[in-house]
Amino acid sequence: MYSDTVTIFNRKTAADGSVRWYPTVLEGVDLNTDRAAIAARYGYESRDKAALHVPWVRGGDGPMVGGKRWLAPEQWRRQEDPAGAVTFAAGEAFDFFMEGAWDQAGPVRDADFQGGLYASLLRERDGVFAVTSAAMFSVIPHFEITGR
Repeated sequence: MYSDTVTIFNRKTAADGSVRWYPTVLEGVDLNTDRAAIAARYGYESRDKAALHVPWVRGGDGPMVGGKRWLAPEQWRRQEDPAGAVTFAAGEAFDFFMEGAWDQAGPVRDADFQGGLYASLLRERDGVFAVTSAAMFSVIPHFEITGR
C-alpha cells in the first residue's frame, strides 16, 4: 500500500482563456483501479474507475502533499504563481491524474496538444483519470480522490 506514483495536473485558466496545467509528481500514494473494490466502497452505481489515496503531513501553513502546500481549489486558482502548491479539483474545471511520473518540468500549455493535454493523454495511454471527488481526512491524514 502507498507504493504507487501518479502525477496530478492542476488546471489554471488565464484571463485570455488559455489553459496551463501544473504537474506534481506524487510518490508513495495508493492507486486502486480494481472496479469491484471501488464498487464495494462507493456503491455499484459508481461510475468512477479509480480511487487514489494521497497522504498529507502537517506543515506550518497547512497540509503538505508531495512537498507542496495543499490549497482548496478556488484558493489555488487565485495564486499568481501556483507552481508551489497543489489541489484536487472536481467539476467543470476539473484536474486530472495519471499513473506514473510526468517527465517534463514546469507548466504545460494546453494548446500545445491536439484537443488539449487531457484529451491527448487519454488517447495515448491507459491510467488517465479526471478527478470526480476529493475528500480530506485528518484521523489518518490522507486525501481520498476518485476519478473516471
